[in-house]
Amino acid sequence: MIGLSTTLWTSRTSRAPRAAFTLLALGLACAACERPDHIEIDPRMPRLVHRGETVRLHGKMMDRQGHIYPTERATWSSRDPFIAAVDANGEVAALASGHTVITARWEELSAEVPIEVDLVEAIKATPEQLTVKVEQDPVKLTAFALGLDGRARLDREVRLTSSAPAIARIDNEGQVWGVSPGEAVITAKSDDKEAQIKVTVVKK
Repeated sequence: MIGLSTTLWTSRTSRAPRAAFTLLALGLACAACERPDHIEIDPRMPRLVHRGETVRLHGKMMDRQGHIYPTERATWSSRDPFIAAVDANGEVAALASGHTVITARWEELSAEVPIEVDLVEAIKATPEQLTVKVEQDPVKLTAFALGLDGRARLDREVRLTSSAPAIARIDNEGQVWGVSPGEAVITAKSDDKEAQIKVTVVKK
């Protein structure tokens, strides 16, 4: 009886550490299985309209349950860095008009987001030169920005200034008044592009 009892006790106590080790191993294996299975990029379709303008992309490492892995970081690259460059933090800078793709990578995972860069490429001003009389009704000048496709970008601000307001004055609506006889230059500018219009003011 004593021998049998000792054998049973020894058998039970030897199983306990083995079971604990098995549970620990399973736990570690499950923990190892918890990892991102896709990357989500935000914002999804950025559009940049000024040279040097930037947007910060956020690449989230996620699993199918929606869990985010904040300690994991993506690496970034641009398909065409001459159109839009991206740094190690996901900040994209507009360099030239066009379309490109920014890619986020983490181990074997990757995700892409399209980038549109639509810059002002020229200013169209009409007329190219004009004559106004002193103290007469103003003459209307029109100026608008053009994109790479040659079409007007009516959403872009065009600033109008006179080189000599004492000779020719212009308002924000493009109306030019003759103040005193002489010559002045009206500059229409948007971003880094500009056009100039020669204005001659004569006596009425």
